[in-house]
Amino acid sequence: MSTAPRRSKRLEAIKDELAVSTEKPQPLKSEPVKKAASKGKVVKKENSKANGKTKAGKKDTKSATTESKGKSRSVKKEPIVIEDDEKAKEEEDEEAKTELEEGDILPKNLELETQDSKKINLLKYAKDAHILVIFAYPKASTPGCTRQAQGFRDEYSKLNGDLKASVLGLSADNAAAQTKFKEKQNLPYDLLCDPSKKLITLLGCKKTPSGTIRSHFIFVDGVLKVKKVKISPEASFKGALEQVTELSK
Repeated sequence: MSTAPRRSKRLEAIKDELAVSTEKPQPLKSEPVKKAASKGKVVKKENSKANGKTKAGKKDTKSATTESKGKSRSVKKEPIVIEDDEKAKEEEDEEAKTELEEGDILPKNLELETQDSKKINLLKYAKDAHILVIFAYPKASTPGCTRQAQGFRDEYSKLNGDLKASVLGLSADNAAAQTKFKEKQNLPYDLLCDPSKKLITLLGCKKTPSGTIRSHFIFVDGVLKVKKVKISPEASFKGALEQVTELSK
């Protein structure tokens, strides 16, 4: 039996083995496609989450900004309101004081007219006078008020000449009544008209429900030093002379 056919068969077998070993395996196309697709989904999910966070962050930032603006606005408004309230309160305390006591100063904006319609600022007048006596009476040309006014008239040379004090009469009468009273009694000082009882109330000599309580008051440089309310006509002008004498020392 010849060996040639056997050799040829072996050679063919070897060639087949070599052909199989040299063949390159084909990659599976479905797997990478699936992986890529799955990766794409993950990326999209992550991107959507990131976008959600970003939007939420923007919303939070906007809300925080709005809140901060609101807070800053409220903070800016508060001190203005407080300042306005304090200022208004100070003005009310100064202007709406109901009654002066000894040691208090006359309000700076209080003005009244005299019998000849001359308007005077009480604080300025009192400071210029240094010592100012104001006597209050219920009604011009009545008996008790006439005695009180005459007493200050008779002592005027001492009060104004020797002691350098100024004198003013005060009542709720109008200018015509005060002028008649001054001329008839030959009074050397002016009479204040206070129909609205601004000064009368401030001095604490307003009679309830109406009227004026006989009184006198002495100011030094606008500050109330002597306050005598509800006294007789004689006690008023005699007491005022003694008190001004003491204050002048």
